[in-house]
Amino acid sequence: MKKKQEKKVHPLGEDQFVFPTAGGTVRLSMSEDALTPYGGIVPWSAFAKRCGIFERLAKSCPVERTSPNAAPVCDIVQSFALTALCDGRRFAHVNRMREDPTVCELLGMGTVVSDDTIRRFFASLSPGDSAQWVAEAAKPIWGALPDTLILDWDSTVQSKYGHQQGAEIGYNPRKPGRRSFHPLLAVAAGTRMCPYYQFRAGNTVTSTQWEGAMEECQRWLGGHKVWLNRGDIGLGQEKVMTWHERELGRPRFLFKLKITANVRRHIAALGEDCWQGPPRRGVLQVAETRLKLPGWSCQRRVVIGRRILGVLPKEERAAFWDENLHEFEAYVTDLDPAEVNAWQLVDLYRKRADAENVFDELKNQWGFDGFCSRRQAVSELAIRLLLLVYNIWNLFLRLMSPDRHIEAAGGRRWFLLIAARLTQSGRQKVIQICAKGAWWNQLKEGYRRLCNWLESTAPQLEKPPPNQINFTLLKPLHFHFNCGI
Repeated sequence: MKKKQEKKVHPLGEDQFVFPTAGGTVRLSMSEDALTPYGGIVPWSAFAKRCGIFERLAKSCPVERTSPNAAPVCDIVQSFALTALCDGRRFAHVNRMREDPTVCELLGMGTVVSDDTIRRFFASLSPGDSAQWVAEAAKPIWGALPDTLILDWDSTVQSKYGHQQGAEIGYNPRKPGRRSFHPLLAVAAGTRMCPYYQFRAGNTVTSTQWEGAMEECQRWLGGHKVWLNRGDIGLGQEKVMTWHERELGRPRFLFKLKITANVRRHIAALGEDCWQGPPRRGVLQVAETRLKLPGWSCQRRVVIGRRILGVLPKEERAAFWDENLHEFEAYVTDLDPAEVNAWQLVDLYRKRADAENVFDELKNQWGFDGFCSRRQAVSELAIRLLLLVYNIWNLFLRLMSPDRHIEAAGGRRWFLLIAARLTQSGRQKVIQICAKGAWWNQLKEGYRRLCNWLESTAPQLEKPPPNQINFTLLKPLHFHFNCGI
């Protein structure tokens, strides 16, 4: 009698599997090699090191780490920065990076810390100290801003769920009645960079605390002077305009004006000879006037635009004649007509629309709405560091792809998420990335530009005054930016 043959449960071993795929039978097993899906971290690490931002943060941290078991500040900051860079939306997403065997080797870190370590460290800094800390470390990168600097100011709503400090009920068009934050941000026109952020509770409006925010922003920008502030109807307020007019040498302003009843009466009083351009349907006409509204301290230059949308029949107006249906827009500014005429002024304001793309990218492709804690200090510092990483990444992409702006969703797939193998022989580290064809050709061109930039900005033997090297590091990138005028 033959013995029944026993079936092997693991014919290929404990860690091997066989899958019959459409491409044939494939054996799957674990590898001990140092593999990573983030091969693009290497050039990013070189760029970030030359900027020196994370090193400056580690040296200037306002909280002293006295415990011998405490994680270094540089490891904590880089752990969070890497999480935000690699599409992390929550503090817990840092744990994905802890399983990658190459991250610490490529970034020079001791270890990737846990999310609890990041939150505890953020909570140890007061909001005032953390804001000054990040602002001082970020000063070098503002050397890449254009000389004629325009700031586009706006606020956004961050809906919050749970019990977060600072979350209040206020204006919330998507979630009426929901608690939220209402931060104020400034975007450098034409650069997609965000040089200023201020945390605010949800029960504020756009112009709340703006004067102090502008003065603080000017200090943080150092010697970089703002030429023009642009904003929507939320900033077209008397107190904001008066701030610009109070002292000589302050930035100019260009704000959209709300079409109130008083503005409509003034528009109706304008004669047809005041309008520039033919009155064709859908085509913009402009008119310029001086206007002093109730509550204004003086007369100001106002530019009005109108379009004929169609004809409103007399039956609908209960009148004896048909009437053209118009759409109006109005702008208030202190720019001189000899400097910027009415048509140029309208075009100058419309370039502000690019700032909305920044908000869209931050909310949908970065963790702007995601990194949140019950403590305001944690949530605020997380956003400040996230914006710092966002700004550095945008500068990095200017070298990798100088002809166009690439948002984070595309930039990560093209320049960061590259399968790679890390090998080490003696003291030499070699990383091999899996890329070929047109993809590899574009990567090569970007790597050449990055290497040339690193060589051209190498520190010299003679030590310059503090911040001078870092402040001028990114000057070669100036030609990629357009201030919009």
